[in-house]
Amino acid sequence: LRGVRGEVARVHAPGVSLSRPTRLLHPRYPLYIAPKPGGMFVIGATEIESDDLSPASVRSTLELLSAAYTVHPGFGEARIMEMGVQLRPTLPDNLPKIHLSAPRRMQINGLYRHGFLIAPALLDAALQAMDNGHSALAGQWGLSLQNTAL
Repeated sequence: LRGVRGEVARVHAPGVSLSRPTRLLHPRYPLYIAPKPGGMFVIGATEIESDDLSPASVRSTLELLSAAYTVHPGFGEARIMEMGVQLRPTLPDNLPKIHLSAPRRMQINGLYRHGFLIAPALLDAALQAMDNGHSALAGQWGLSLQNTAL
């Protein structure tokens, strides 16, 4: 595993009404905006090849907030409540891995930035692997499944 740095902004934007997570697919500024109760939003999507946990950079902050403003102009008047930094556990191919390491022990890691989107499918493959020791779904979706529990 390696760490990939991600930075997020938590903002209060009562003038913005998004009812579900929104994803902006832009070649330079990929972005997600997740609505929370009380006019709060989590804005993120940076991916920096670094295991540095220092505070958020000005560049990333400007990119995230500028991209959010293009999604909804109401973010221009939002209040920045917090800027957060964390590392995502990432495998070399940026794909998750299911590992049956011992009887009744399963490890799932390396969700990179796909956790929110891939978690339901990964759960189905993991449950299938728990029941059968293998998973056709994992193979179908190109997920790594290693079984050393035998």
